[in-house]
Amino acid sequence: MIDIHGLTVRYGKKIALNNLDLRVGDGEHLILMGPNGSGKTTLLRALLGLVRYDGTISLNGKSTNGIARRELAREIAYVPQIFSTPYTFTVKEFVSMGLYSLSREWWIEDERIHKVLSDVGIDELKEKTINTLSGGELQKAIIARALVQDSNYILMDEPTAHLDIRSTQEVLEVVSNFKDKGTIIVSHDLNALNKLGGSVLLIKNGEIVFKGMKDDPDFKGRIMDTFETRIGEIGGFFYFPLS
Repeated sequence: MIDIHGLTVRYGKKIALNNLDLRVGDGEHLILMGPNGSGKTTLLRALLGLVRYDGTISLNGKSTNGIARRELAREIAYVPQIFSTPYTFTVKEFVSMGLYSLSREWWIEDERIHKVLSDVGIDELKEKTINTLSGGELQKAIIARALVQDSNYILMDEPTAHLDIRSTQEVLEVVSNFKDKGTIIVSHDLNALNKLGGSVLLIKNGEIVFKGMKDDPDFKGRIMDTFETRIGEIGGFFYFPLS
């Protein structure tokens, strides 16, 4: 269980998050949506201990400030929005780094790596270097690295950003199979909302304006207010109309 109380993050005079209270249960799937600059990524960074904040964040009743980085990695994995590296790791080597929090000999080949690569559909790419992968393949490798940590929670920052339609579909299919892991997914993609379901958290100007399910009667009005635009709906599927 992740419990957040009174979370406030400031960047100079700017308040990025303002007195947030939030609880994310074990195995809960939460899609985090809001305009650019609303504090979504800042919330993920606070959960990872990467920004200073006021308030409290606790994991299973224990403050995350008192949890060592390696121990925290056993509980929370992270899939960033943008990733690049000058090093030419193979996919297998890259994914094996997710084992660092679990083993001092994380670079050793492990059957767990091959299972995760197979689960996300890129086992055949294990000997390719990550700088030769397509955008969709790289995103699957990053997800595999997070999965191999075997953490209870996975934080994902716009996992389908910059992907083509097919790669978006494939990545969302992978994410939809996270059965027993709590997930917090930042996304602007209504297709992610339609595909993944779960709870929805809307943030605007650093404050929570809605938390609930997308089939809540208030949700459509709240998301239109949050993005200050019209939202279409067909058979329970939401979309941004072009005209």
